[in-house]
Amino acid sequence: MGETTTPRPVRTTKTSFRIIEFVQARERATLSEVADGVGIACSTAHNHLATLCDEGWLVEHDGTYEIGLKFLHFGRSAYYRTPLFNTARQHVNDLAERTNLEVEFLVEEYGRIISIADVIHEPRGYGDPDKSTWSGVGQYYHMHNTASGKVLLAEFSDERVDEILDQWGMPAQTPYSVTNRETLEAQLETIREQGYAEIHQEVLEGFSNISAAVMLPDGTPFGALSIGWPTYFYENGVEADMVDNLLETVDVIEADLATQLESVDYRATPQP
Repeated sequence: MGETTTPRPVRTTKTSFRIIEFVQARERATLSEVADGVGIACSTAHNHLATLCDEGWLVEHDGTYEIGLKFLHFGRSAYYRTPLFNTARQHVNDLAERTNLEVEFLVEEYGRIISIADVIHEPRGYGDPDKSTWSGVGQYYHMHNTASGKVLLAEFSDERVDEILDQWGMPAQTPYSVTNRETLEAQLETIREQGYAEIHQEVLEGFSNISAAVMLPDGTPFGALSIGWPTYFYENGVEADMVDNLLETVDVIEADLATQLESVDYRATPQP
């Protein structure tokens, strides 16, 4: 019997992905900017960029490289990969309409959370919703300083929490961000007791939100439902009615998920 070997990351593949991430972060970049930003020779950068353009992942206009629409095609497949997400999105829309606040549903993947539904029916007080501050679906967040991240961490084992914090750290995105594990652990214990998380200005100054975990029937976390608002809306603390609205909606989502799991193969990818 042959020996089991540990797979080794392919360096050239990792370099291509670093280039994609660099271009995406800057929105567009030239050859020299990519080479300098990723720390590779111009000739190496040129080969990677040419290959990525040939495959449709990047597009080139007058010497400037941008993310290709091929990502949209693949992102759509990920977005619709399980019918359970559709259930969550429907309730996000309903709750946003009832509260006239931002409602979001996020899931954990590889130690961060990502938004799969983000709705603001009336963007009062939010500024221009088209600006990058409110980029919505597809936005990644750290878990230690977001309400949705914290409610999911509260459901994870201590070992899993340590893995995530060791991997991503606890960067301070605002002066209010929690950056020490003892403080976070105390917050997670409070979240477990009250059933929801509440944060103020930890991920973005001037923004507050509450969140509760949505669980599958087997007790594993499916995602987190969040209601957010400009901090000045509720300077004296979140209203009890809003917390009730959040928790009641979570109960309804969980009931719908349980029913759906009994009747269909939730792993099947639905047609958009």
